[in-house]
Amino acid sequence: MFMDLVNLMYRYINKFINSDKLIEELKKINLHNYSLEEQEQIKKLNKDIQNIKDNVSNEVDDIERKRLASINHLLEVFEQIKDEELDLKSKEFLNKRRESLKKEKEVVRDGGLLYQNIFELLTNNGLINKYARKMNDLELLEFITKYISVPMPPVLNQDGFNDLVLVGIKNDMREALWRLAFNYNHKEKDFTLIEDYFLQVKDYYYLTELISAVEEDLDKDRLLKKIIYTHDKEFIINVVKDGDQIGIFSKDEVTKMIHMGVEINLITFKEKEKLLKELDKDN
Repeated sequence: MFMDLVNLMYRYINKFINSDKLIEELKKINLHNYSLEEQEQIKKLNKDIQNIKDNVSNEVDDIERKRLASINHLLEVFEQIKDEELDLKSKEFLNKRRESLKKEKEVVRDGGLLYQNIFELLTNNGLINKYARKMNDLELLEFITKYISVPMPPVLNQDGFNDLVLVGIKNDMREALWRLAFNYNHKEKDFTLIEDYFLQVKDYYYLTELISAVEEDLDKDRLLKKIIYTHDKEFIINVVKDGDQIGIFSKDEVTKMIHMGVEINLITFKEKEKLLKELDKDN
């Protein structure tokens, strides 16, 4: 209930909604759930947003141009696919994806000064920040990981990030941990606690998905050694096969892991040859 304002702020600054939708949703908030003073603050916020909207024109900024260019590119790719060459299931999927992209293209996003002014208004609003600060670590983790990835997640230092990871580990929230890492990709975060947990529970699916999502932020050589030194043959082979299938390992990396397994007498020479042949066949 009291997170309505925080959710609206988060959806707007990450461009899931525009100012029209923001105003519409603010008007739906049940003011009786708030104190009289807070009610006035919400009313003022709505008026301030409307005032900005009335006086500042919307612009197509670089972010929006890139979004539209990406959609147009995908639509062009889909147009080159001949429907008659597809089975019924694939054809239905393709048609749904086309329609979804066309609808997405029609959505008007805020940009330029309109977006910047409303962004500043929301992120500096005392009432919104008051309720945002009330979230405990578990609530914040769940709040962030409602979305697979956003351009602007809450600002966290490494200690704050690790606190959320530890809550996720305590509650075995593997999907949330993967999403947390994805949200903070390219934001100078150390994901060691997450990779170590996936190694500890021997979850090759989430480990390979983690590598796929945030590979640039991981120490890949160190991680490959950690995988081998689990001394769990089945786990290692699953990581190698799954990772090879989704393309997160180079041929050299796959070969290196298999050879390391042989060196510590975990994988036999015969198993090594069989595994390499299987991977070559798949590729």
